[in-house]
Amino acid sequence: MIKFIFTFAAVLLLGYVDLSHQMPPTLEPEDCWTKWFNRDNPGGPGDWETLEKLRAEYPGQICRRPLDIEAVTAARHIPAEITQQKFYAYNTKTGFICRNQDQKQDMCFDYKVRFRCPCRF
Repeated sequence: MIKFIFTFAAVLLLGYVDLSHQMPPTLEPEDCWTKWFNRDNPGGPGDWETLEKLRAEYPGQICRRPLDIEAVTAARHIPAEITQQKFYAYNTKTGFICRNQDQKQDMCFDYKVRFRCPCRF
C-alpha cells in the first residue's frame, strides 16, 4: 500500500514539475488567414477564384507564397471538400476553380476563398 501511495505521489510530482517547466504559449501565431475573397460567381463557365485575379483586384492583401487555401460556399460556409463537386484547381499556386462543365448538376456553387500566409508579409 505504501509503495502504491509513493508511486502515485511521484507521478503527481512529475506531472507538476513537467507542467511548470513548459514554455508559455506564443501570443502571436506564426501564420494567419486572409479575409474571405469572392470575386466571381458560378455563372458562365463556373466559379473562378484564381490567385492571379484576386491579387489584381485586392493588391497587397495576399502574400506572395500562400501556405494553404480554404474554400467554402459563399452563402452557407460549407467546406468545398464536402460539397461533392469536382474542382479543376484547388491549390496555393492557382487558387480555386470550379468549372460548371465538370458538375453533375451542371453548375458550381458560389464559393469564397481565403489563404494562410505568414502573419507579417
